[in-house]
Amino acid sequence: MKIDNILVTGSGGQLGSSLKKVSVDYPYTFFFKQKKELDVTNFLKLENFIKNNNINTIINCAAYTDVEKSEINFELADLINHTSVDNLALLCKENDIQLIHISTDFVFDGKKLSPYLEDDQPNPLNVYGKTKFKGENKILKYNLSRSIILRTSWLYSNFEGNFVSKILNKFEKDQDIFVVDDEIGSPTNAFDLARIIMKLIPLLLNSKTEIYHFSNLGACSRFELVKKIKEIIKSKCVVSPIEEQITSVKRPKFSALNSLKIIKDFQLKINHWETSLENHLKKHYTNEQIQM
Repeated sequence: MKIDNILVTGSGGQLGSSLKKVSVDYPYTFFFKQKKELDVTNFLKLENFIKNNNINTIINCAAYTDVEKSEINFELADLINHTSVDNLALLCKENDIQLIHISTDFVFDGKKLSPYLEDDQPNPLNVYGKTKFKGENKILKYNLSRSIILRTSWLYSNFEGNFVSKILNKFEKDQDIFVVDDEIGSPTNAFDLARIIMKLIPLLLNSKTEIYHFSNLGACSRFELVKKIKEIIKSKCVVSPIEEQITSVKRPKFSALNSLKIIKDFQLKINHWETSLENHLKKHYTNEQIQM
């Protein structure tokens, strides 16, 4: 299949923004669309845009990702993460479009003590995880060719709103930090994920939708992640562990992902989370900024 025109939905988020930055290295025509430009919940507008622009591939980064607010705005979370994904997959089936859909480690309940494999049984604990899992199931029923569901975890970038950027803001304000040490996962650099997605687009030859996991290698607790940030930026702020986060939303205590399947199938080299974190901080923050 010839790949010409690629639609990236939800392009205002950190993965969509990262894809936009790396896209300059690839010979495709890209359409980066934020919600205000192309709302994935509007089926007719989405259908018209796809047909009018001869879209061959869709990278679906559109999602309602606020875990706390999903518990309150559950109808909106379900509309974006589930119903709209069903409509998108239907359009891909009808128009023979390749779909790369981004999902999450939060489809798991965190009771496993080793990194999750693609065929481990999901059991989401909260509304966000449940709506993302429902979206996955809708995609799978269409048996889309050359298409994948790509689960990732603890995504961070130089764009605001992620865990790493929030911690950096605290360090910049010389605030002492208290962070849980009982949530373990795989921190993932959004630019690493963006580059992998671009590499995969022409390589996918599967006849029905496959699930893959991608995260930077290794795992750590939130506390260990913050300590590593402190070490890299040479901050003098105090970082202290706490046992439990004050929140009414259940989160998986262990959600590290096993990326061996994607490594083997596509001969990928993936950085360890510590390496990618250090690269990220050195690339996106000046010496003055990281000498906190």
